[in-house]
Amino acid sequence: MLRRLALLALLGVLCACDLAPRDKEAKQPAAPEKAKAAEVLLTPQQADALSAECEKVSRDQFRRAWKDGSETTAEEKMVAEFTHHYNAKLKTCFYLLTVNRTSVKSGQSGAIAGTLNKMLFDVNGGELYGEYLGPATNDPPPATFPKICMVESLYCASGREWDVLVRPYMEN
Repeated sequence: MLRRLALLALLGVLCACDLAPRDKEAKQPAAPEKAKAAEVLLTPQQADALSAECEKVSRDQFRRAWKDGSETTAEEKMVAEFTHHYNAKLKTCFYLLTVNRTSVKSGQSGAIAGTLNKMLFDVNGGELYGEYLGPATNDPPPATFPKICMVESLYCASGREWDVLVRPYMEN
């Protein structure tokens, strides 16, 4: 009995060693305040120069990959376009590539509904931030979900949701 009591007292002392004193609680400075103080605002001229550089790099990347923006084969027609945006808050140049693929059935003159592939990249880092691969229309038939729909670690269930998730990257 005495041994159990001594063991419990020893455990209590060991557990109490990890607790901070109640009157001397450590107060950590707020991280957002530090980030705001360290944040350097761009002048309008700097923002314009960075946006122009973003446009140039994005256009060059698009032309290397897509030349005039379209490619046609016997099975499908692909039309690509891009938009760019320098996000001053994130200090990143974003490149949004949109490829609309329309399949053509042989023996028919009309095209069938196609697929849309959208990819959001950090131009300078080459990192893929998000991708959408799904129906080319915003109003697909019920129970038609995209094959891929995600931005960073967030998944989505439609092209509209993807557009909402991408908006913070493509706007200031």
